[in-house]
Amino acid sequence: MALCELDSDDTSASAFRWTVEISRPLVEFLNHASDADIRLFQSLVARERISLTGGYLHMTQLIGTEEYRHFFLPVRDLRKRYSLPVSIVQHGDINGLSWGSVPLMREAGLDTLVMALNPDHGRAPFEQPSAFFWEGPDGSRVLVWLSIHYANAGYFWKLLSGRIDDALTPISALIQQTEQRTDYPFDCLIVHAAFDNMMPDRKIIDAVREWNAHSHLPPMRIVTMDQAIGRIRTQITPGSLPVHRGEWADWWAHGHASSAREVAQSRSTRSRLRTAEFTHALARLVYAAETRNADAMAAPPYINWYGGDNFLPHPGQWESQIRSAYDKLLLFEEHTWGSFESISRPSSTFTQTHWSQKAALIYGAESEAHFLNREAISALAQRLPAADEKHLVIINPLPYRRDELITLVTSTHTKTQERQILVEDLPPLGIKVIPVPQTDARVEIEAVNGDVAILENAFYRLEVDIQSASIVSLYDKEAGREWVDKEALGGIGAVVYEEADVTDSHPSIHTHRRHFHPDTPGPRFIRTGAVGTGEITVLREGSRQMLTVASHAPYLPWIKLTITLCDHQKWIDIGVSFQKNENYRMEGVYVLFPFAMDRPSFRLETANAIFEAGKEQLPDTCNDWYSIQHAAAISDGHNSVLWATREAPLIQIGGFHTGEWNRELKLSRGHIYSWLMNNLYFTNFKAAQGGPFRFDFRFTTRQGEVTNSEITRWGDTFGNPPFTYMAGSAPGTYEWIEVNSEHVIVDYVRCGIDNQNALILRLRETAGKAGAVTVTWKRPGRIRVAHTDFLEQRSRIAAAGDDRSFQINLNAYEQLTIEVLIEEN
Repeated sequence: MALCELDSDDTSASAFRWTVEISRPLVEFLNHASDADIRLFQSLVARERISLTGGYLHMTQLIGTEEYRHFFLPVRDLRKRYSLPVSIVQHGDINGLSWGSVPLMREAGLDTLVMALNPDHGRAPFEQPSAFFWEGPDGSRVLVWLSIHYANAGYFWKLLSGRIDDALTPISALIQQTEQRTDYPFDCLIVHAAFDNMMPDRKIIDAVREWNAHSHLPPMRIVTMDQAIGRIRTQITPGSLPVHRGEWADWWAHGHASSAREVAQSRSTRSRLRTAEFTHALARLVYAAETRNADAMAAPPYINWYGGDNFLPHPGQWESQIRSAYDKLLLFEEHTWGSFESISRPSSTFTQTHWSQKAALIYGAESEAHFLNREAISALAQRLPAADEKHLVIINPLPYRRDELITLVTSTHTKTQERQILVEDLPPLGIKVIPVPQTDARVEIEAVNGDVAILENAFYRLEVDIQSASIVSLYDKEAGREWVDKEALGGIGAVVYEEADVTDSHPSIHTHRRHFHPDTPGPRFIRTGAVGTGEITVLREGSRQMLTVASHAPYLPWIKLTITLCDHQKWIDIGVSFQKNENYRMEGVYVLFPFAMDRPSFRLETANAIFEAGKEQLPDTCNDWYSIQHAAAISDGHNSVLWATREAPLIQIGGFHTGEWNRELKLSRGHIYSWLMNNLYFTNFKAAQGGPFRFDFRFTTRQGEVTNSEITRWGDTFGNPPFTYMAGSAPGTYEWIEVNSEHVIVDYVRCGIDNQNALILRLRETAGKAGAVTVTWKRPGRIRVAHTDFLEQRSRIAAAGDDRSFQINLNAYEQLTIEVLIEEN
């Protein structure tokens, strides 16, 4: 602000201006600034000396749908509290975004996306610079300005040094190249005068003055991003820009597997926060009128984590606690990963300090999510009908009626015991209270015949090869077909270790890791399947069969594959545990799911959308690997697979693609390879990973196609296990709302932001079918329902209804926030 004030009366082209390219630093400033500084900032914005944008941070594709809503939440205060205009989202140094971010941007009143993309180690979807309209799944659109490299002016042209010598040749070449294009209808170029993590620097003024003093053409001018986009928009005419639909798949997403443990924790934290907000809303609003269960306060419920009976809830601080946890979660999912020397000097204090601070964000978020759950559950335990003894209370924050395996953990100072039980018929968005199940006896069953073990239920017959420690045959009794591709490197659940071949002459091995790059395809990789140790156990516990087989592979001294088959549910759970030794050479670890399908299509779950890989993607975006939310579907038109991952988001589909840098997705086989870990980049990401790890997966097979609604549900249910705790609550099923649609879901429940007495429900149409849905209140009393937006800033529009049942219309893939006011509130 001080630098801008120095030129407050200067109207020349070189007057200093500044763009705040992400909102978090601005929000932190405004939260602590003096009134005089706030007024000065507002004045500088009004005088077009400073502009601001509405993106909270530069995000990776780890971000989920509700995190996106928190990502845009500061826009409320920037507009409402500080009267600041904001319409642009800017991302720098990243190569992709979820397709589902488009409708969320538009709902937040943000109509322009600036991508200051870094094409190193990836490709831009179009020539830089370009402009196009990006259309979301629901038909909403944002203008995209695909800029040149965000650091061109700083690193490469050295304009930020105040000189133009190094800029003359590259700028002239860029101007000449752009003037020859027929797809560029603009009379200007936008250049980011930036470094990584830079502070404002007035030296740029000297460069602009020198350029203009020498009459170089076109002239230079320092502008804000609002001014730049304003000029661009005046030159857009109907039909002058193309419209593109699909995922912006990120080439740098492989870095998510460089920190497998912390990424797994981030996904668990997201689920805990969803449960915490849901439970808090039930306790505060839905069951608020129930008789207070005083006994529940005497001993707070135990929720599968350590803690004594001295827990004290903190009423009145809920919203700030939630924001704090989401802030840490977003900071972890943000693109800044580690130090610049993380690969070249992995043990340096600088590298270790950077990583410790990054990892601390997600562990801090997890800790806060845990205590928010305790607080919410303590309140809910007071509201449910009391019982003389403790029972198992199971909370289902999802809009689906479901059966699910839940894990119970009990701990003392000397012993921790963990067991799973299957709970059936959990109510959607509801609670089920049951007596604590008796522990079923674990009985070892005779299932091994030579080198093969056999598991069977009403749906499947599967054979596990002890030597390869994987499922080598999976016969689907309903479809009458075999599902394992016999030509794959291993069977379903096989662990494969991947390492760059040191005998390859590729420059990424012998010169610099930077050469792992699209311009230099390769290097060659050696892939080794795990070898069984001969150790195998097959157990029956109640209605479940569990097979565990041991193996080992390079840098993986022990691996355990656990296969769980339930008697009455058509799904197969796969758990993979292993000990990993560190290796600083280029490596990867996979779990294979080689389904026998020819020429299949793959549909993948990204934040707030489903897309078909290779088809519903922007051109030249990544198809060698994908970072997904939880679900994927494979179909050949006759048969389909629904597959889900809990901890590990990164997959390769159709085969191994590391080092290929394909411009098109070529699929011949129905394979999904879960890419658990790697260390392929030359900077920032961790150089090696070691220690114990566990990853969980679930899949089912079926005849016919699957819908996008089914894919969404499959990922949701496996990625968000029910939450369980022990409390003195009476057995029963507790339901409070019904939505009469298979494809319109309530994907989040929370209390209102400004009005904590308002119940907020996020509705989302998931099948691409416009229509009406009926929302019915199942508790005593009456309610009012109104439409708003997820920022809760739009004027409320009352929904038609009779105080208990309301009809709401949604377009294809539309999402709608509704506010429910209960009679007592």
